[in-house]
Amino acid sequence: MYYGPMPQLPILPSRQSHEELVLVGFRLDGQHDGPEFYTLLAVGGDNERPITALGRLLFFRHPELAVKALALDATMAELGPPPQEMETFCDVAEAFFLINSQNADPDGVILDCLLIFDDLVRATKLHMPDRYQGMLTELAARLTERAILRDIFINQSLREHVEDALLWCIGAVAVKSRMITE
Repeated sequence: MYYGPMPQLPILPSRQSHEELVLVGFRLDGQHDGPEFYTLLAVGGDNERPITALGRLLFFRHPELAVKALALDATMAELGPPPQEMETFCDVAEAFFLINSQNADPDGVILDCLLIFDDLVRATKLHMPDRYQGMLTELAARLTERAILRDIFINQSLREHVEDALLWCIGAVAVKSRMITE
């Protein structure tokens, strides 16, 4: 049996994802009320990433300084003006409290921090030790499945190992960052 040539089918436009900027707040000090500093993330595309300049992650003290940070990263500036409202909050202090001593994380604080630190550490281009990478990846997977902390941290040493891995992430981000204060 012989089939003739296929008629030309229209090519449908590819579904391009829409990247946008989100303002992320961070809190390190448990005594501080609300975010202590901020960054911008490009989300919604294949390459979620933080704002950078000259190989450094950019953070800023106040949301109004996002414009100055954006002026230092031309590819992020193409995504538009910085958002006025904080969309995501990475409460590192609360995450450590939960990891160290609690049996539940009903608000997803730890998972939010893990997802943000994944983008930040990747942007540093530093190699995370395999044991930390594996541990945090497994923790994120379990938390995504809505596992409770009591079932994850079956002994205190697991809590301590996760704390060590997160502290490594914080150090990696800190040494590859620049803070815009004015």
